[in-house]
Amino acid sequence: MGLTMILLPAALALAIWGGVMAVSGFRQRNKLKIFSGAGAFALLAAGMAVMMEFITRPL
Repeated sequence: MGLTMILLPAALALAIWGGVMAVSGFRQRNKLKIFSGAGAFALLAAGMAVMMEFITRPL
């Protein structure tokens, strides 16, 4: 429960930031912002994969 309370708001903030970066990159045609947004989502995906492996592993 404690780990979820810390990671969930951080993941939501990272997802919002990644979405904003991607949208502004598309509007300004700035590839660096587009890749930054994609990198944020890749970081979220990797973190979710690690957490799911940790949660679903039997003790």
